Amino acid sequence: MSTPTTKPQPTSEEISELLLCARYGDEEDLEEMRAFVDKYGAEWLADAKDERGNTCLHLSGANGHDRIITYLLPLLPPTSLTASNEALSTPLHWISLNYHLSTLHRLCPHLPRSAYDLKNLKGKTAVQEAEEACESFVVEEKDQDTPRGKERVRREKVVGYLLEKMGLGVGKKGDGESGRGVDGEEVIKAGSAEGNEEEIERLTKEAERIELEQKEKAAQA
Repeated sequence: MSTPTTKPQPTSEEISELLLCARYGDEEDLEEMRAFVDKYGAEWLADAKDERGNTCLHLSGANGHDRIITYLLPLLPPTSLTASNEALSTPLHWISLNYHLSTLHRLCPHLPRSAYDLKNLKGKTAVQEAEEACESFVVEEKDQDTPRGKERVRREKVVGYLLEKMGLGVGKKGDGESGRGVDGEEVIKAGSAEGNEEEIERLTKEAERIELEQKEKAAQA
């Protein structure tokens, strides 16, 4: 009778690398994640967390990495889809506030209705965070056809989709292009209307920093 074999345990460095792969999300990162799972098991895709309690789903979702999300979803237990970080933000909070509609299309069909009622430390649901940040992103009529105007439309489409999934049927329907993600709760939570212009500026700067890091990483590969 054969004895069941146990998989080895990853080191802290390997777990950190797994989380970085989820954050950056390029093709090479996806292959590294697959190799990690082959060696250590798929349970680490849910169990691995960074210093703020963010999972692979938080990090890949915040940055709109649909290839990573598509890979993760069949391997994650249902409870991990609504797991919260130290700020009680779920992956749905992060994806919603970064307005990644295509990522929501992948995640939301797997979520229970109760996922839309979960609140973070600020007492906000994912829909509330996205809706308030959208409303604070004011666009003048003369700017409707500018990049800023298109960004407002992108946000409205995400809010409309979330409300539709909640069964409220309010807001605009439609497809939207993927947005930018961020790294770190202090940047990603825009929340209340007060001071949101500053948060939007910080979001943009952080996204630009992440893009630069991705380019540097690709150049070193």
